[in-house]
Amino acid sequence: MEPRVHPVPSTDGITLTVEEYGSPGGSATVVFLPALGVPVAYYRPLFRAWVAAGRHVVGVELRGMPQSPVADLRRDSFGYAHLVREDLPAVFTDPAVAGAAKVVLVGHSLGGQLALLSGAAGTVRPDAVVTLGTGTSSPHARRGRLARAQRAAGVRFVGAVTCSLGYWPGHRLGFAGRQPRTLMSDWGYEARHGRYRLRGDRTDYEAALGALTVPALLVDIAGDRMIPRAAVDHLAARLPAGVGRATIDAVPDHFRWARRSPEKVITAVEGWLRTHGL
Repeated sequence: MEPRVHPVPSTDGITLTVEEYGSPGGSATVVFLPALGVPVAYYRPLFRAWVAAGRHVVGVELRGMPQSPVADLRRDSFGYAHLVREDLPAVFTDPAVAGAAKVVLVGHSLGGQLALLSGAAGTVRPDAVVTLGTGTSSPHARRGRLARAQRAAGVRFVGAVTCSLGYWPGHRLGFAGRQPRTLMSDWGYEARHGRYRLRGDRTDYEAALGALTVPALLVDIAGDRMIPRAAVDHLAARLPAGVGRATIDAVPDHFRWARRSPEKVITAVEGWLRTHGL
């Protein structure tokens, strides 16, 4: 199954790309946001399995990734606020999304953070938010002194390299792909402080998350070393009581579950969506 590709102009002239799978039906459309540094094409096995389960899926290529390029990350830097306040609202105007009766905003890792932040701030209005392997990057969510120290050292290293070069060369260092300074500054702030503050945006996102009214499900992957359950717990504690939780026994890896055992995640998410009439 090949996707139908839609170019989507964002408000500042950057062209985004979405991939549409399946056709709208009686159930809600899934709008999917990838993890940091992961192209939307990586998730095609997940999307195809979801369509086989009867769901209409729209995958979003995040700004700066191969299908939505930014030529010069030093000059054309962008951060979370661009994604939440410019790019996602533009995606929601695309006919594949705007024509849907209901929308479930699903995100993996960083994509889940963006889904929660945009839903909490009201920059888009999904009918539900689902996060997959999404949690804090804070060392305080690590168990054990050594694990916390290693995580804190990693966060400092990312910050130092990004500040020195003017961008993050994750494509060479094996984490997060090539990313602009502003985005890694937003990532680093949450990693250091365990709360969100977006550069160029005065919104109190922690207060917004605490008052989230959109139904939300947080899914963690058993054995995920990058975002363990404690990291998901840390994020869940900043949301209203009663937010949905699920742990999936899929491939125990932060990324590979999407290609090797997507059905396990889909089954759990679909069960939760049915309870909410979606």
